[in-house]
Amino acid sequence: GDKAEACGNGTRCVAKLLFSETNKNEIKILSDAGILYAKKIDRNNISVNLGKLSTSWDKIPLSENIDSLNIPINFDGLSKGVAVNIGNPHCIFFTDNIDNIDLNVIGPLIENHKLFPKKTNVEIIEVINKRKIKMKVWERGVGITLACGSGACASVYAGQLKNLVGNNVEVRLEHGSLFINIENSEAIMTGTAEISFHGTINI
Repeated sequence: GDKAEACGNGTRCVAKLLFSETNKNEIKILSDAGILYAKKIDRNNISVNLGKLSTSWDKIPLSENIDSLNIPINFDGLSKGVAVNIGNPHCIFFTDNIDNIDLNVIGPLIENHKLFPKKTNVEIIEVINKRKIKMKVWERGVGITLACGSGACASVYAGQLKNLVGNNVEVRLEHGSLFINIENSEAIMTGTAEISFHGTINI
């Protein structure tokens, strides 16, 4: 697969294993995006601080200095995009009905758009209310996935910048929810992490 600067859900999964092995309740994990801070909330829930969010065009990065809150990529039924970096690049679009958007069609077009020299993750958001949104995601280099932790954080931040949501927002994904809190432009994500299976690999 491709290498990513950071992965919110992956960090929670790694943290859960480390918590179970060390009996610690807090841990620091080094990623290419910097040090990520994880906390054990209870037996199943892990919280991770994914760090600073940025809408500066050169940090996202964009190929030119334009308004990152109104990315001029136009598709029927979608708002203009909001570009955000949270260790990796995201472009968030809002819609009235998430089920009417075909991510298989628009996902790769946005991911590979000339405005994104390092490509971008793509989130489609339907706002249910100020504290709850629905999200679908097209991940850079992967395609449609069931969840994206950094994307959930970026989406809540974009919603705040557009005055569409508040704080402590539930982000509903295909197989469950993540809970996002933005503090001092830092994203804190909380959700469950469960062991699916154990295995070994020869390297």
